[in-house]
Amino acid sequence: MTRSLAVYPLAILAIATAAAQPAPPGSSDRPTVQAVRVPDGSIRLDGRLGDAAWDGLPVASGFRQVEPEAGAPARLPTEVRIAFDSRALYVGAVMTDTLGTDGLRVRDLRRDFDYFDNDHVSVTLDPFGDRRNAVAFQVSPYGALRDLQVRDGVDFNRDWDGVWDARTVRSDSGWTVEIAIPWATLRYPASGVQTWGLQLSRNGRRVNELSAWSPWPRQFNTYTMAFAGTLTGIEPPPPGRNLRVQPYVLTEAGRLGDAPFSDDAGAQVGGDLKWAVTPTTVLDLTVNTDFAQADADQQVVNLTRFSVFFPERRAFFLESADVFDVGASDNFTPFYSRRIGLDAGRPIGLDGGARLVTGGAWGRAGALGVRQRSADGVPAAWFGVGRASLNVGAENRIGGMVVARHNEALGATLSDSGAEPASGEPSQTNTVAVVDGFSRLGRTGAVSGYAAASATSGDGGEGIATQVWVRNSAMWGYVGFIQQIATADYEAATGFVFRRDVLYNGPAVFLDLRPGWLPASVRSYAPRFVADIFHRPSDGAFLQANTSVTPLRTIFQSGAEASAFVRPTWQELDVTEAGVFRPLGAELAAGSYRYVQVGAALTSDPSRRITGSVEVSTGGYFDGRLTTVEATASAAPSPRLAVALRYELNDARRLGVDALDVRSHLLGANVRVALSPRLQATAFWQYNSLADLASLNARVSWEFAPLSFVYLVVNDSRFYVPTTDRMAMPDAFLSEQQGVLKVTYLRQL
Repeated sequence: MTRSLAVYPLAILAIATAAAQPAPPGSSDRPTVQAVRVPDGSIRLDGRLGDAAWDGLPVASGFRQVEPEAGAPARLPTEVRIAFDSRALYVGAVMTDTLGTDGLRVRDLRRDFDYFDNDHVSVTLDPFGDRRNAVAFQVSPYGALRDLQVRDGVDFNRDWDGVWDARTVRSDSGWTVEIAIPWATLRYPASGVQTWGLQLSRNGRRVNELSAWSPWPRQFNTYTMAFAGTLTGIEPPPPGRNLRVQPYVLTEAGRLGDAPFSDDAGAQVGGDLKWAVTPTTVLDLTVNTDFAQADADQQVVNLTRFSVFFPERRAFFLESADVFDVGASDNFTPFYSRRIGLDAGRPIGLDGGARLVTGGAWGRAGALGVRQRSADGVPAAWFGVGRASLNVGAENRIGGMVVARHNEALGATLSDSGAEPASGEPSQTNTVAVVDGFSRLGRTGAVSGYAAASATSGDGGEGIATQVWVRNSAMWGYVGFIQQIATADYEAATGFVFRRDVLYNGPAVFLDLRPGWLPASVRSYAPRFVADIFHRPSDGAFLQANTSVTPLRTIFQSGAEASAFVRPTWQELDVTEAGVFRPLGAELAAGSYRYVQVGAALTSDPSRRITGSVEVSTGGYFDGRLTTVEATASAAPSPRLAVALRYELNDARRLGVDALDVRSHLLGANVRVALSPRLQATAFWQYNSLADLASLNARVSWEFAPLSFVYLVVNDSRFYVPTTDRMAMPDAFLSEQQGVLKVTYLRQL
């Protein structure tokens, strides 16, 4: 099987080379709009475009469809004007819709809303004009904000939050927006009249139309600046000191059972500082870092033999996270920020940290350092990351990274000489060195990969991990192949490794076929094939192969989907792993397992006020049978009120050596109430029957000034702790409650 997989990268390279390559427009073919200087204070941000300063400004119009009919005139007209003064860049846009407010689709008012499920207008800027780096600002008809940084149209930092503002007005003819982006939020060349890259796009969700001022082929996105237009006449002020401070004060109370968390009293203070040392270099400092307002993790029921990757949710680590991101998937990640300040999901205090990020036409570089305090059974530690990525040619990159973690001695006492720990765990240092690269193959193909080597003080911890990803994305779909290897001794103490001593091969084909015979209600026939194949490189043994074949997948014009699939699986479970891997608590015997599951999935139009999805699969599972049902439902009678429910059932029959019948339930409920985009309350409750765990995370957030917040957070968890001697000590039921009041204030200097 391994030899046969070796042909996949070669086949994909051939497809990428032979595929039609849509060329980006030349400089003379790009649409151009001029920005105009207006007197300071002449634009009042109210969303109406009624100020005289907007009169007579050049208009960017003539939007054309990207979806569904590439190149056709947009059904929903859009006009955009751009102005500036000494304080900010302003964008005024008019989005016409003959249904007026009745035609608008907005699910909720949260920041960083879902891109595809909501009406919005998008402004993407490339201030340095390198056609590679971009920053995007997006606004929904109800004034919700979304912003992100993008590199080469493929590397996203969706968690970046800039200081900017917008106001909207809805009417019988559609909606209008005024956007103000302070110069201090943008990074741009030092002086003079400038020409920037500019892309303008609009998502009209009622007709599921994506339109653009400078359209791009649909396999790309609005952030692919090679297809963007041009903004002329920009004359920003010389970059200032661009210093941003954000202190916080926090007080909390909590208990575990009847005992308080700690005897500490009073307020906790800390904060962050951001300094734009140059237009392209930013220094971040954090002191006594706190993440009390971060979203709670969603519970999962893991039915696989591999560790589960949980996403980062803490603001300091999300900022500029793309700079330190290496790899094509979450299976192997040399740097995984959740290794810092968390132990099995529970927070550990951070004394502070620093991050320096710089970039330009030459590439990007960054460094990160964090100090973690000691906690129960967890040593104090220092973390350091250094990263550089250099641009080579028009769209190629080569880079490197070093990730280090030093654990201080834990529970040690000094010897008589006072020189060395006499007891406890000794200090330890783990280092991972990485070399990576990215290269375009024509316009639609790409290859990327990395090689990492680890070293750990003491015995073991010296190994390698590699990855290569070859792919081609075209109008007809996607074909790609990923190969990843981690040796048995590879140790990334500040990274994520879903399994060691593993060779992973992952071919995939996603088609997007739009023949003329499709019914008018259907946008695309989109069958898929995905395979995940695992071997053990130390001895070449086959471990597992999962395939998912979806011959029937229909995407409707509304965005709804329907599909049917079959999933054959091959498993080889050795004695060692059989003793550890206990899916749904069932003990499995070592041996070979072959089974097949079949299923179907249905998703309704995700932009409607009431929407939902359901996926049902059934069939073999190791030596038993498994039926899984995953369902979601949400209702948004108004953008100011949204309720979402999710449910997962796993029903196993005659599983394992004891032929167990096991049923697990995973429930979640999320309620969001928003008086405005700046004042919202959320509550997230979940229950996992397999872990006997129920938890509630409730939060009120008030953004009283741009990126300045008051948070009130309540956490409540109730769970059972199993014991080994049930007769002497039955399972203990514990409850944990916490209340946090946190105030942050951002000041731009």
